Amino acid sequence: MNLYKGTYYTAGILSIIGILLVGLIINGNNGQIGTLLYIAYTILTLIISFVLFFTLKNITSNKDLLVSTSKVVGIFIATALICYFVLSSGEETPLRDGNILSESGSKLISAGLFMFYALILAASCIMVFFGIKNMKK
Repeated sequence: MNLYKGTYYTAGILSIIGILLVGLIINGNNGQIGTLLYIAYTILTLIISFVLFFTLKNITSNKDLLVSTSKVVGIFIATALICYFVLSSGEETPLRDGNILSESGSKLISAGLFMFYALILAASCIMVFFGIKNMKK
């Protein structure tokens, strides 16, 4: 049995167990919620593991895809570094609950916001560019 069939049958079995536990919860047996959560965490872990495994397997088996993915990841990391080291500034900030947000925490939040804005701007420009390009055809 290959890996795909094993994954397929494992997902099916866990889904059936999840359906049975949901049925028990609906019928009023609330003691099974913890078990249902453990099964949900197990299924989520399996899904993430298999997605990462097959993605890395496909990327490493195709040289063109590896180069393309490396470029995109490199651009993303460069954008993150520019946002952190160039654009963001940090200062200690008192919070409402009396705690203090550290300078590094403030800088990380600022860098995350700048990164979010940069990615929105890039996505918007790409959509406009290809929208105009497709209108000319």
